[in-house]
Amino acid sequence: MSIPSRIPSPIPCGRVALAGVVLAVCALAAGAEQTPIEIWSWNIAAASLEELVPAFNERRPDVSVTINMSGANMQSRFLLSLIAGVGAPDVSQLQLVDAPKFNPSGRMMDLTEHAKQYEAQFSPAFWVNCVHEGRIYAIPWDMGPCAVFYKRDLFRRHEIDPDAIETWADYIEAGQEIVRKSNGDTHMLALSVAGLFDLFEILIQQTGGGIFDEKGRIIVRSAANVEALETLRALLDADIAAAVNVFSHEYFASFNNDKIATYPLAVWLGGSIKDYAPDTAGNWGVFRLPAVKPGGLRTSNLGGSVLVIPEQGTKKEAAWAFVEYALCTPEGQIAQYRNFDLFPCLMSTFDDPFFDEPDPFYGGQRVRRLFATDIDKIPPLTRTRDWNEAKRYMTQSLSRWASNRVDHDAFLADMAQKLRRKLGREIAPEAAPAAASETAPVEGAER
Repeated sequence: MSIPSRIPSPIPCGRVALAGVVLAVCALAAGAEQTPIEIWSWNIAAASLEELVPAFNERRPDVSVTINMSGANMQSRFLLSLIAGVGAPDVSQLQLVDAPKFNPSGRMMDLTEHAKQYEAQFSPAFWVNCVHEGRIYAIPWDMGPCAVFYKRDLFRRHEIDPDAIETWADYIEAGQEIVRKSNGDTHMLALSVAGLFDLFEILIQQTGGGIFDEKGRIIVRSAANVEALETLRALLDADIAAAVNVFSHEYFASFNNDKIATYPLAVWLGGSIKDYAPDTAGNWGVFRLPAVKPGGLRTSNLGGSVLVIPEQGTKKEAAWAFVEYALCTPEGQIAQYRNFDLFPCLMSTFDDPFFDEPDPFYGGQRVRRLFATDIDKIPPLTRTRDWNEAKRYMTQSLSRWASNRVDHDAFLADMAQKLRRKLGREIAPEAAPAAASETAPVEGAER
């Protein structure tokens, strides 16, 4: 992994920094008012920002930060405030997949002059979704590098060596051993045909596939996506999966029993395991995501979020100062990872000794270093403003693809035409399906 040898610092150093703090403290002591900023966020993300405020105020005591922990309607409220031109916070959290919807709106502050210096320090897979027409409108916050969580006792009982699992074919073979030796009481993973898109998204990053190219054109019909579907079908056909919906009550309950042996997902799942199964501490381990082919990429990404500054705000300098501290400094990012398990997008943090500390919950394994490996190699996945709509169509169609055993290329050809009709997007010339697909959808496909 290539980390810049000289990391630009947003915080002045030495006597300049000390002078700045002293002047600010003196100003406050003299009765100068603080600049108040409001930040909208949710859940543990909001809590992590709240904990950063005291350290931030050591540098900027002239800024007063209020974290508004908003709920499920936050994005709707945020959108309405942007449309109205009033009522938006000074800073807001967005999911990574939603950033491309807001970036072209003209209602986000152009952060290019402030943030361009940090571009090389962030995961390229994330940065691309923060940029519109060469201008930066969002800053990556946390990401979801993927690996496989597993239960050590089940692997010992069934004599499975996690280090021997290097490809998805190896993973399937190990899963068949576990199913056979447990007489079907234990499955290798949870995988429901109603929720295949997340694993498909993980796989297409490993194969270099995608849904849209950098111009927003549809590229769903590609050899790389066929390769991902082949792996997905192999997992389904191997009879190693329990038909359990991810994030269901049954899924979370399985952390505490022997029903499921492994969980191939993003780093943030670890927080849920600790919350739902605290008594299983020490019994968990993590191994790298299996590659599609020998020697292939053994990581991927799922999920993550960004911070944005609405253009209507009147305190942009103070807002940027907080965003810069929270997301562009190793100190701010490491504090959030240490206290709230928010994995940093800022790759300059990976040199911190914290990544090499043993984690008792995982039997003393250095899991943070494992998740940080090869993050810079994850290929960018272009997410357009209508990514979530495309995901909804594909989730429905993948269910029929699995149930009806549709041919991979025929499925992707039909999917390309469906997305063209639904989204009004052009199909990239090199990904254009055969003319027959225009009028003959595959069996079971939604018209």
